[in-house]
Amino acid sequence: MKGTIIVKHKEVKPYKPVLVVGLPGIGYVGRLVALHLIKEHKAEKFATLYSDRFPYEVIMTKKGTVRIANNRFYLIKRKRPESDIILLTGDVQATTSEGQYEVNTKILELFKSLGGTFIYTLGGYNSGAPVQNPKVFGSATSLKVVEKFKERGIIFGQTRGSIIGSAGLIIAFAKAEKIDGMCLMGESSLLNVDAAAAKSVTKVLADNLNLDVDTSHLDALIDKTAKALKEFEEKIKVGEGTEGIQPSGSPSYIR
Repeated sequence: MKGTIIVKHKEVKPYKPVLVVGLPGIGYVGRLVALHLIKEHKAEKFATLYSDRFPYEVIMTKKGTVRIANNRFYLIKRKRPESDIILLTGDVQATTSEGQYEVNTKILELFKSLGGTFIYTLGGYNSGAPVQNPKVFGSATSLKVVEKFKERGIIFGQTRGSIIGSAGLIIAFAKAEKIDGMCLMGESSLLNVDAAAAKSVTKVLADNLNLDVDTSHLDALIDKTAKALKEFEEKIKVGEGTEGIQPSGSPSYIR
């Protein structure tokens, strides 16, 4: 395989589709949200993106086999006039600048071909400190989008720095193509998997999409994480070894 290709498993004709992008990044926030919505709403996979721009690795499955790391597109069909939802998640992101531009261009091309109307990219925003009640920050394609969503649980204008990876590039490319969108970022503690930030983003996203969600699964993951952190802190207090335990965040090169 050479280059970036999208393999369609079935033809779909979504109604005024909205794209939700949840790929691995800070706190695993985007991917947690996407996987939660896919499972809860029984979203159907309709296409897979493969690329030689992805890391040279394969994924070991529960069945004892392997598969190539990829990104996957799912569809949630809804009753009109609600827009159908296309969910994009996957194992990895491209690891080079050239790869990021190539892969994210392909993603936007597919969405445009399906008549896409709006894009949400999801990720974490590294607060640099523990967070009790994660806020949800937003960066949009235009002031028009900011005005529309600023009273709907999203805080604009308070984040600083850059959005690296698909979460940023896809909405930048969308802006160039005159498609509205924004990046939703859950305020994240220094955690590899931040379920609390994911829950905050899930709730805000669901409210804006008029989509029912049950966050009990994320609540269970939050409790599990809190317990692990407490055990980690106790080990530090008594001076026990903490090798292999990593409460810090995911690689910062991708949001």
